[in-house]
Amino acid sequence: MRMRLILLLCTARFVPHTCVPSVHAIEFVCLEDGCQPGPLMCCVCKEYGKHQGHKHAVLEAEATQIRASILDMAHCIRTFTEEVSEYSRKLVGIVQQIEGGEQIVEDSMGMAHTEHVSGTAESARSCVRAYFADLHETLCRQEEMALSVVDAHVRERLIWLRQQQEDMTILLSQVSTACLHCEKTLQQDDCRVVLAKQEINRLLETLQKQQQQFTELADHIQLDAGIPVTFTKDNRVHIGPKMEIRVVTLGLDGAGKTTILFKLKQDEFMQPIPTIGFNVETVEYKNLKFTIWDVGGKHKLRPLWKHYYLNTQAVVFVIDSCHRDRLMESHSELAKLLTEKELRDALLLIFANKQDFPSAVSVEEMTELLSLHKLCCGRSWHIQGCDARSGMGLHEGLDWLSRQLVAAGVLDVA
Repeated sequence: MRMRLILLLCTARFVPHTCVPSVHAIEFVCLEDGCQPGPLMCCVCKEYGKHQGHKHAVLEAEATQIRASILDMAHCIRTFTEEVSEYSRKLVGIVQQIEGGEQIVEDSMGMAHTEHVSGTAESARSCVRAYFADLHETLCRQEEMALSVVDAHVRERLIWLRQQQEDMTILLSQVSTACLHCEKTLQQDDCRVVLAKQEINRLLETLQKQQQQFTELADHIQLDAGIPVTFTKDNRVHIGPKMEIRVVTLGLDGAGKTTILFKLKQDEFMQPIPTIGFNVETVEYKNLKFTIWDVGGKHKLRPLWKHYYLNTQAVVFVIDSCHRDRLMESHSELAKLLTEKELRDALLLIFANKQDFPSAVSVEEMTELLSLHKLCCGRSWHIQGCDARSGMGLHEGLDWLSRQLVAAGVLDVA
C-alpha cells in the first residue's frame, strides 16, 4: 500500500494534475495570466499540477476581493446610471426650453390654467427680427440723409448752371450789342469813324477780357450731366469725381515717411531729410484724394502727434525693416497710437519699409515680433512690405485703403 502511494506521487510530478473537487478541497486560486480561464486549484495542483511554481492566493481572500470589486463596480454603475438619467432629464428640459409650449400655472386665486411659454428659439427669432427692424430703420435714415445730400448737390448745381445760363445770355447780349455798334460805326462817314476810335477800342478791350474769362471758365469746368456717387462702408455718400480722405503718416525718425509721401506725390525719389514739424500733400489715386500729413518722428516731436488726429480716417505707420534694434520702440509708439480715442475708428496701414535690403526683417517675422494680431485686435489693419525708393508696395497699400473705405460693389474704384 505504501509503495503504491509513492508511485502515485511520483507519477503526479510528470503528469499535469487536474483538480477534482469531489476528491480534493479547492483552497487556492492561481494568479498567472495564462491560467485565468481555470484558476481554481487544490494543494496537489499547487504543488504538483500545471500550476506548480505559479503565484497563488487563498480562495477565500481572492473571492472576498472580487466581491469587493463587484460591489465597487455596482456602485459605479448606479452612479453612472444616475448621471445618464440626470443628463437625459436635462436634455428633455433643454428641448422644452427651446421649443416652448403650454404650461399649467396657478393665478393669484389659486386657479390652474394653461399658459403659453415662449421658448428660446422664439426669443432668438424675435431678437433677429428686432435687430433687422432696427437696421432697416437705420438704413432708412441713412438713405434719407444720402438722398438729402444728393438733393442738395443737385440743387446747388442747378442753381450754378442756371446762373451760368443767365451770365451767358447777358454775355451774348453784350456781344450782340457791341457787334451792332461796330456795324453802325462802319456805315458812318470817315469823321464819325475816327471820332469813335476810342470807344471802339474800349469796346474791343472789354470783349477781349470777356473772351479770356470765358476761355478760362470753359477750360476749368467740364460740362457733364453725370453725378458720380460713392458710398463709404459706413453708408455715407460722397458726390464728386474724387473722394477725399484724411491720412496721417507716423513712425520713428528715419523710417522713410517723407520719402514715401513724395514718391506717391511726384513719383520721384527724394533724399531723406529729417522732418522738422510736418509736411502735407494731396495725393490722388484712382477716384480717391488722400490729404496726407507727414509728421516728424524724432522723440521730442512725438508728443505733437496728437494734434493731427482729429477727423483722421486712416493712419499710415512706417517702420524701418532694417533696424531690428528699434522694432520694440516702434511697437511701443504704435501701441500708444492705438489707445487714442480720436483714432478709434481709423484704419491702420503699416508700411514695412526698406524691404529691398538683404538684412530687412520680413513682413511675416515683423508681424510675429510686434504681435500685430494681438495688438491690432478689433481694428481694421494691414501690413504691407514696401520700398520707398522704387515705390514697390506703395500702391498695394493704397489699394487696401481704397477697399476698406469704399463700399464693395457700389462703385469700382479703378
